[in-house]
Amino acid sequence: NTAEGRSRLQDLSTNCSCEFQCGSLLDTPDELLTTAAAVVMEVCLPKDVQRLACSMLQRCSTGCRIVCYAPFHSLVENCRMAPVNTSSPDGEDVCGDGVGGLKLAASWKECGHGFAFYEVAADASAAQAAWATALEKSDVVQRAGVDPTGNPSRARKTKFTDDVLPVPNEEYPWKEGDKVLVGWSWLPFLDLGNPGEDSDGGLNGVTWMAATILALDKEGFATICYEDDGTVEEQVHPERIRNPNCLEKRRPIEMDWGDEDADA
Repeated sequence: NTAEGRSRLQDLSTNCSCEFQCGSLLDTPDELLTTAAAVVMEVCLPKDVQRLACSMLQRCSTGCRIVCYAPFHSLVENCRMAPVNTSSPDGEDVCGDGVGGLKLAASWKECGHGFAFYEVAADASAAQAAWATALEKSDVVQRAGVDPTGNPSRARKTKFTDDVLPVPNEEYPWKEGDKVLVGWSWLPFLDLGNPGEDSDGGLNGVTWMAATILALDKEGFATICYEDDGTVEEQVHPERIRNPNCLEKRRPIEMDWGDEDADA
């Protein structure tokens, strides 16, 4: 139904179907949640949205399987997310490590990327009992063995830029909801300059991407959403952000080189 932004893929041999619906994640209709046999969330979410998504998933039916990048269990009260039991009574192999983790081959990691892997329990007490039983049987201490290298979001590589930038120390000309440009580089620049300077013989190796500011903390660090693919990045250093309508001349970075006379 193109008018409603919905489509369905049907496997005629097994009569299984997969339904696609365009819309906001947090506005997913109850009809889809209660009838879903599995939910695969291949999306990068900031922590506050993870809690909202976890709350939404509590509406799934008992037995529904959930795969996601980040650990969602216990993010809300009375959470029904439990580890998938890998001890099948009929001897059939069940995916997962039995304590909330699942390794799947991915284009960015052929040997397998660690995802969180859950099954929705009948209620919170059943989920807690399932966790206790699973951890007793397994030598894996950490719940949900999510890959420590993180998801393939570009935000993983932009952190190399943040490591060398100075401590924020001033007011910045943007606010929540503003359209901005966000820069990053593999090179350890103390200042990224301004967009467009590369073409004028300025700094090389800086990539600028259009984004929207979703939130700002008291220190000036931002949560942003990139416009090209919807990736969300948290804790973006304000020195990586530029207001395209208000590009100010960059001031030289003051460096403390120590006591030069003592080294002479």
